[in-house]
Amino acid sequence: MKRKVVATILSLTLAMTMLAGCGNKQEAPAEQPAETEQDAPETDAPAETEEPTASTGEAEIVLKYAELNPDGHIMDECADYFAEQVAEMSNGRIEIDVFPAGQLGDEKTAYQTIQMGGGAIDICRGNTNSLADFGAEKLNLFGLPFVFQGREHLWNVLESEIGADFLAEPQEKGMGMVGLFYLDEGSRNFFTIESKPIESVEDFKGLKLRVPTTLIMEGTTTALGASATPISFSELYSSLQTGVVDGAEQPHSGYYSNKFYEVAPNYTLTGHTYSPSIILMSESVWNGLSAEDQQILLDAAKATEKYNKETITELDGQLLEDIKAAGANVIEITDNTPFVEATADVTAEYTKTEELKSLYDQILSMK
Repeated sequence: MKRKVVATILSLTLAMTMLAGCGNKQEAPAEQPAETEQDAPETDAPAETEEPTASTGEAEIVLKYAELNPDGHIMDECADYFAEQVAEMSNGRIEIDVFPAGQLGDEKTAYQTIQMGGGAIDICRGNTNSLADFGAEKLNLFGLPFVFQGREHLWNVLESEIGADFLAEPQEKGMGMVGLFYLDEGSRNFFTIESKPIESVEDFKGLKLRVPTTLIMEGTTTALGASATPISFSELYSSLQTGVVDGAEQPHSGYYSNKFYEVAPNYTLTGHTYSPSIILMSESVWNGLSAEDQQILLDAAKATEKYNKETITELDGQLLEDIKAAGANVIEITDNTPFVEATADVTAEYTKTEELKSLYDQILSMK
């Protein structure tokens, strides 16, 4: 079931009109900052909700799924597909409520919530390079600059024994999370305001760039010569507009759906990071499910990975055409060697042990 933003806003508006005695009844969207696009209301005009396609009645198990991107984004579409598969495979016994557009808080809030046992959030999508602060080591390798040479290379690794091993890391390391599956959102690229295009490594010098608050991304940006500036994603559009930052980075889907081309029209195809998304579930919630229901989630996960893999290539191509049609200055990098060389120390920092260096080399060999 999709919990769309407008539906949530309507319910909040209704709640606020009630007597003060009902004030202890709180909605998660009112408590947490939304890490989503500046113009989210445009994407959420319909106020209706979508019921699980195979529901035969009231669900026995209801799980809340947090997604940062707005309704209609490829990551949100995959969340919907996963929910539909779970509903169908369980004959409606298990319902996944998808909350897009950061309604349940930012990425770190989601991690912390599922670590503490779920309830407010049971499942969330995160990026593999943002789990270092929560104890991950192997998954960090997926977020290193230029580790993947493209989509085929990425899926070669994700569908290998290494992919399965890394997916199990959050649970094995006692992080309170269970890795369910991966998603491909596309490679990430830098974009900048009109007066400061990036055409070479030298162009990074002096730039203030917003990146996700992860050590890997901050290190990558600094190594390229820019200053990593912490800005909430929900404030990024206005920060670009007012000159607080000179640019940021996103995959095609994030750049286009958030209309960043309006305020930062230079879109440089650096492909510096191809970190896959990882779908995580609260371990305590997972342990509370029967073996049969756990298998349903895993089967739905595999189906969703397949759906994502089959649709993302065509979507990425169309998005790039849409970005060009919107007036963005798309800058291609014909030789990324200087970028790779500039970020070599970041890679070295995260491959210090013999095990991690061996895994990194195996990943490189699978292109």
